[in-house]
Amino acid sequence: MHFLSYKKILINAKDAKVKIEETSNGITKLVVYEKKSYPYVFSVIDNTLIVKPLKSKWYNFLTIGISHTEIKLYVPKQELDMLSIKQNVGTINISSLTKSKEINIQTNTGSINLENINCDTFVSKGDTGSIILNNLTSKKSILIKRTTGKVILNNSFSPDIFIKTNTGSVSGKLPPNIVFTATTNTGKIKIPNPPIGEIISGRCEVRTNTGSIKFE
Repeated sequence: MHFLSYKKILINAKDAKVKIEETSNGITKLVVYEKKSYPYVFSVIDNTLIVKPLKSKWYNFLTIGISHTEIKLYVPKQELDMLSIKQNVGTINISSLTKSKEINIQTNTGSINLENINCDTFVSKGDTGSIILNNLTSKKSILIKRTTGKVILNNSFSPDIFIKTNTGSVSGKLPPNIVFTATTNTGKIKIPNPPIGEIISGRCEVRTNTGSIKFE
């Protein structure tokens, strides 16, 4: 447990599951549950909290196999400039993040669940795995790209939302007065009617090759 000062968080998760939670005691704590010989460490360099395997460089996060390690990072309530996570295989869960100007999550295979998040921009790109955003508010934009996997947005908002999947459904519930643009090669589309005589609060563009699109 440490009292640390930083404005950015970089996590190289390799094949580990990742969970991030806020705490009210001002302490940064890293808890690692290991079933493989992948010890993880963290340090603060140039105002950046870095979490990575002990014997791996930041850019080398390739691995083979099933995730057996879980990383739990507890961070104090604060406004971050950036949160960046790179992962090969595993799940990512983040809850109750007060504010991060930029959130960027890159994963090859694994599901992503975010809840009660505030940011300026949110970007997530991945190959296989679902992504669920519950109560995420992004001041500027949300960008999600998936090869295979469903995308769900519940009570989330940004004035500029773009979602693209090759195979996987896209669904959710957004605030009113959103202008939707939806295209799919194979799948049903159900989206709210365009707002008439109302102030437009944002736009949401969704593209899928195979998969339904449904928003309330």
